[in-house]
Parts: sequence; C-alpha cells; structure tokens
Amino acid sequence: MLQNYNFGSASEKNDLQRILKEVWGFEALRIGQEEVVRNVVAGHDVLAVLPTGGGKSLCYQLPALWYPDGLTLVVSPLIALMQDQVQQLQDRGVRAAALHSGLKHHEIDQILTNAEHGLLRLLYVSPERLKTEMFLMRASRLAVRLLAVDEAHCISEWGEHFRPAYRLIKETREALGMPPIIAVTATATPIVRKEIRTYLGLTEPKEIVNGFDRPNISWSVFKTDRKREKVSDIINKVAGNGIIYASTRQRVEEWATWLRDEGIAAEAYHAGMSNVLREKAQEAWMRGKARIMVATNAFGMGIDKPDVRFVVHVDLPATIEAYYQEAGRAGRDGQKSFAILLWDQQDVKIQEGMIEEGYPSAADIQKVYEGFCALAQVAIGSLPDAPLMVQMERLQEVSGFSATKIRQALQSLVHHSVLRSVPVRKNQGQIRFLQPIETIRGYAQTLENEKLGAFLLTILRSVNAEAFSGWYGLDVSILAKRTGLSNERVEKGLYFFASRSLLAWVPADGALRFELAEARTERLVLAVNELTASKKRALVRLKHMIRFAKHVGCRRYFLLSYFGERASLNCGKCDHCLGRHKPEAITPDDEPHLKQILRYAADQTPQEVWDAFRELPDGRVEGLVEWLLHEGWVGVKEPLRGTFHLTAKALKKMDWWK
Repeated sequence: MLQNYNFGSASEKNDLQRILKEVWGFEALRIGQEEVVRNVVAGHDVLAVLPTGGGKSLCYQLPALWYPDGLTLVVSPLIALMQDQVQQLQDRGVRAAALHSGLKHHEIDQILTNAEHGLLRLLYVSPERLKTEMFLMRASRLAVRLLAVDEAHCISEWGEHFRPAYRLIKETREALGMPPIIAVTATATPIVRKEIRTYLGLTEPKEIVNGFDRPNISWSVFKTDRKREKVSDIINKVAGNGIIYASTRQRVEEWATWLRDEGIAAEAYHAGMSNVLREKAQEAWMRGKARIMVATNAFGMGIDKPDVRFVVHVDLPATIEAYYQEAGRAGRDGQKSFAILLWDQQDVKIQEGMIEEGYPSAADIQKVYEGFCALAQVAIGSLPDAPLMVQMERLQEVSGFSATKIRQALQSLVHHSVLRSVPVRKNQGQIRFLQPIETIRGYAQTLENEKLGAFLLTILRSVNAEAFSGWYGLDVSILAKRTGLSNERVEKGLYFFASRSLLAWVPADGALRFELAEARTERLVLAVNELTASKKRALVRLKHMIRFAKHVGCRRYFLLSYFGERASLNCGKCDHCLGRHKPEAITPDDEPHLKQILRYAADQTPQEVWDAFRELPDGRVEGLVEWLLHEGWVGVKEPLRGTFHLTAKALKKMDWWK
C-alpha cells in the first residue's frame, strides 16, 4: 500500500492515493509499482523493470498528476501505443497529447503551444521527434518536471527492438534542464540494464527489478513435427481465448485458415495487411468475436486483454526477450495460463535465414541504395530537394532482395545519415492517374454501376493536378467520410480502378518514401564493423533461444537466470518439472557417451563446446542428458552456459565413469 512508504508528508501520501482512486479507480498500487512511484516522487532517477502487463505506464502517469504543475514528457516507440495511452488518459479527464508523424505542421505547433502554457500534463513523443527542428526550438520553453522513457530497452543494441534515436534522449534531457528520468521496460537483461543507465546518463539511479517471474504461467516446450495436432489438443483442453504466434506472414495466414477450417473463430494479424484489416482483426479478438488471434510479432505491444489463457508459439522465436514478452501476454489477470513453444529443427534454419535477411551486408546496402536512386531517377552527384518515392515491388525486382532485407538496408542508410525518412500519415496512400482527366470522367459516366461511377468522380474531386503528373497523397479515411463507405471498401475500390489501368494506388505501408541527405555518390562509406557486430549479437540471442528450447531442466529457472534473477531449481509447473517428457531409452551402446557427459559435468565444460558426439543424431545428446537428470546423476548448474554438476550418486560411482 502507498501508506507503507514515506513520501515526505501525510498530505503527499493522501494526494497520491486520492489521484489513484479518482482517476484510475484503484485502491492501491501493485507490487513493484509502489517502490517505483516512491522513488520517482522523491526526485530520483529510476530504472524500473516490471512484467508485461505490470502497469509500467502508471509509474509515470501517477506522478505526472501528483506534481502541482509542469509537464511529464514521455518518449515512446510506437504511434499506436502513444495514441492508445493518450486516449485512455483523455477518457479519464487527463490533459494529454501525442506528437507523431500523422499530424500536420499546424497541429504539432498547437500541441507544443498548449504544452508551453501548462495546458497539458503529459506529452508523448517518439524518439525521432526529439531531433526535429520544431521540437528543438521549443524544448527550452517546456516546463518538464519528469522525463519518462517507455520501452527503455530500445536504447540498447542488445535489446530486442534497438532504436538509435533513443540515444538522443540524454542530449534532450540537458536541453530540458535535467529533469529526473524514469526508464521503464518489461524485458532487460543485466547487460541491457547497464546500457540503459549509461546511454540515458542516469544519476545514481534507483533500480527496481520486479518482473520476470510469472507464477501463474505454466511454461512448456515440445519439439515436434506434428504441430497442428498439438495445437488442436491445446485448444480443446484449455478453455478461453489465446494467441498463436508464427514467424512469417505466410505462416500466419496458413494457421488462421486451418483454424477456420476446423470451425474455430480465428483472426490473422501481420504487417502485410492494411491498417484497416489489422484494426478490424484486433477489434474482433478484443471483443471476443474471435477466440484465437494468429499473428507475427507485429501484434501485441500495448494490447491489454487480461483474460488470455494461452499463448502458443508454433515457430521458434528469434530471442528469449521476444518469447518472454509475447508469452507474457497470457494470464495478465493472474489466473492460471499456459505458454507453449512448439519447434523443430527446421525452425532453427528459418531463424538463421531471417537473421541473414534482417542484417544486410555493406554490399547488400550498396545495392539497395543504387536501386532506390535508379528507380527514383537520381543521377550520381544529384541532390533532389523533394522526397523520393519508390514502390517496394519494383525495388525487389531490381535488387533481387526480399522486402525484409530492403527495409533493413534502408534503415541502415538512415542510421548512417545517407537517407532521411519522410513521415507518412496513418491512412495516407499514394495515388497517380494513368489516364487523362477526360478519359477518367468518361469512364465514370459509362459505368452501369452508378455508385461506382460516383465513387470515381469523388476520387477526382479529392485530388489536384499533381495526381496526373506524379504521386499524390490521398487519405483513405477522408475519402471514406466523403463517400460514406468504410476504409476497407474505399481501398477495394481503389484497387478495382487500378486493375483497370485507370490509376496506380500504393497503400500507406506500400511506398518507400525518403529524402537524400547528401548528393548521390557512386560508392558509400559504411561502418562495416558495426554491421558485423549487429549480426553477431542477433546470432548470440538466437543461440540462447535454441538453448532454452533444448533445455532439459526447469523452464522457469532458465528464464529467470537469463534475466538475472534467482529462482529455485524446480518450479513444479513447467513441462520438465511435471515430467511431461519421458527420457529416451538407454542402450549399452550409450554407455561411453553417458560417461563422457559425466566427465564434462565434472569439468564444468559448457554444452556448446562438447565435441565428442559428432556422430550422434540431432537431439540425441539432449536425450542422454535428460536421462542422467531423470536418474539423478547430474543437476543443472548454469543453464545459460549449459553446464551441469555431479550429484552425490555420480560421485559415489566415480569408478564407473572415470
């Protein structure tokens, strides 16, 4: 309870409790939140690691309203996350706003003016916004009492979602007059926490780590090539709704289709879908119209659905951080829930391939740069002063690369200050008419479907002459209001006319829009060592994920060890602790291998360097280790290093295995 802490005075404690009750309807803060809030209002820099669904946002929102005046500036990575939090605050009567790329210049100016005059209590910004000229000019006039950094792990290259712009925060803090900082995250290993402290320049921070143990979740991992059968078994045995995570868009569609064919209400969600379709799928699942959400990792951040009973990963995730965060969306209401990982050896190859795609080499980046400039018709030595737009499909054809590799290469070019991103409004696609205006009007008049003809004429009235000479930004939501149609129907109509070669239409997420930061050059100079190091870090994180999947001990112990927390060797709830994996049968031929494993355990040799079993089939070594664990010969010592210790039983029979 709040009254257990000394906030300085009784009136301060009472004010906090009053605000908590009046604004959020809560009687008390959760475990972990209490200590964080106490240190924030005391003026300390704070690094808080709280679990997914643990109420991290309240740790800075409550102090923001407790201060008698001033502004709390919140740095957040996703527009959707910002908008969701701002909407929730506004619904509670709190004056809050967000600055993002979907706003017009005058809207941004008005929000900053409101912030300067004390008309806002919280202002959300993306990290990239911190370096814009407009923000830098106004920063010194903002009376910032608290600087909150959400998803703070994004500042670390060892974090799951590294965003270089997060490293602008330290400089911004100085421009704001050095207000105290609260940095919050749900997933941060000790090395990530160290980088957060360093790159944010935290001063003697209070570090509160309360967050990785989810006692209501049962963790299970099964290596199987019969994943559909296993998923069907889970859905039939576990009541309630759930999430199924797959590694690719294609896999998401396949799983969603299969579930529907099985008579199970399921929605698909991935980045390849339009904003309209994603929002529709999310709403159906949130409202209970669909039992299962099948998604890539594009789904989940900021989603607050407390009664998710199970999360199933049908493919191996790339990192433990991603797995923990996604699986942790189960059981936010504290009720018993299940996190299940299904994997096979092919998953490892897929993830290795995705790392290859996601971390392009310097030569790959050069090729994307050349292709982008060529398609945008930029000659060597030229520096256009207008934004350039290239369609993803055309750049894929020219480069021969996947969309994933292209996007990563372009982001690397932004990181190296070769390109500058051009913000695209949420619902704004790009349209270009391929026929003269007279031809368009004549076509509309000859259509038997009068409504379709009227729709085409409305499109004409929504653009200007630029749409006939080049690309023109068209907001789907505005067109939807003018026609009385849904955003989805408007998009279908645009695609219909595009199929008739009347126009070209690129949805909001289908166009690549950038500015050249410098004149086009024949050969780029890139930080090759930095590119290599990033790829190496990704491979290390994947190695830990594979080790977790193959782990033959307590799942909870492994996860908590990874995040730097202590735990008992047996949780009593995971697949291994419940004995759901029967050890493989042992034969006399296995005896030399068993003895060698015992020698490795005695010498504390990490499993990744065991080199005596190259002739054994894949998975057999883990089977032998599991048998030794089950029979009481060895115990897990350090799961992250893959080391084991000898038990008293093994030590008594040293003559057998030495």
